[in-house]
Amino acid sequence: MNPALTIARKEYDLSLRQLGTYIVFAIYLLAVGLIFSLTALRFRAAEMRGAFSTMHNLFLFLIPAITMGSIAKERSSGTLELVSTLPLKLGHIVWGKFLGALLQLATLLAFTLVFVALISIYGTGVDYGAILTGYFGLLCAGAAFIAIGLFASSISTNQVLAFVLALAICGFFYLLGRAGEMIPLRLFSVIEFLGFDYHLQNFFRGVLDTRDLLYFGVVAFIFVLLAQLRLQGQNMLQER
Repeated sequence: MNPALTIARKEYDLSLRQLGTYIVFAIYLLAVGLIFSLTALRFRAAEMRGAFSTMHNLFLFLIPAITMGSIAKERSSGTLELVSTLPLKLGHIVWGKFLGALLQLATLLAFTLVFVALISIYGTGVDYGAILTGYFGLLCAGAAFIAIGLFASSISTNQVLAFVLALAICGFFYLLGRAGEMIPLRLFSVIEFLGFDYHLQNFFRGVLDTRDLLYFGVVAFIFVLLAQLRLQGQNMLQER
């Protein structure tokens, strides 16, 4: 089995044994459920766009909380230095942690399918195609957020600082996607294109655009690569 997949499975299994994971999941699901009950159920809207927007907004806090200890915790405890002496490449470690966090996110999103069941029961004319692409879009955006979180976690051994850094960078990309709403000028269309929210809207409408897929893929790849380069640079400094 690929070493990255092995690490991903171990990271995922370990996360499911930690109480903190379930606390974060519970808070997230309660927040989404509250907004969902106040909008979709109250007005009997047979769509998930409002819930998807809420789920995406909460990624700003959820994913930094998931990823803040991914690398920072191991660096502070010295575990990462020990693992790096094994016949493993740093790329395997970083990508394994990335995939492990993505599995956590996919598990959490699976719990939100209860909302889809509710609108299927109480709503009419449900657009399941838009719901499917909406979830896929959330996974794509989540992958980019996770990559940013890993990069932030690779910078500092302090988990709180890693959380703040991830929140700041994710918030930057989040606000870029809403630049058109805040400053309605054509000049800012390019800036808006660089934001997450701008690309997610097509997914929420049921549209799969290769430009959106490519955007999230490139952002995720760049930040995972930056995390790997950061760790490699630290190892070189320690060897001197």
